[in-house]
Amino acid sequence: MALIQCPECGKEVSSAATACPSCGHPIRPVTEAPTVISAPVQKWSPGVAAVLSLVIPGAGQIYKGQILNGLFWMFIIVIGYMAFIIPGAIMHLFCIIGAASGDSYKNA
Repeated sequence: MALIQCPECGKEVSSAATACPSCGHPIRPVTEAPTVISAPVQKWSPGVAAVLSLVIPGAGQIYKGQILNGLFWMFIIVIGYMAFIIPGAIMHLFCIIGAASGDSYKNA
């Protein structure tokens, strides 16, 4: 059995002791459970978000958890395509880029 030093009085105490026999100071056990730090979990995939917004404008944002942002893009891109094809296509491209960007380890 190993000996440890009492943090209060400095006397040598058995590592199995719960308190110092000299001063009564509680002794922490030497073997403590190690702290486990897990890696962050990816909440969404940028590729899936981009493909969803390619097929349905705004669906990638909704997939990321940005509901109002996704509904806005759905509405605005439909208007853009109805007005002129080019502005609608440009806005659709921005929608796809916006869906694929951001920190995928956060829920948006």
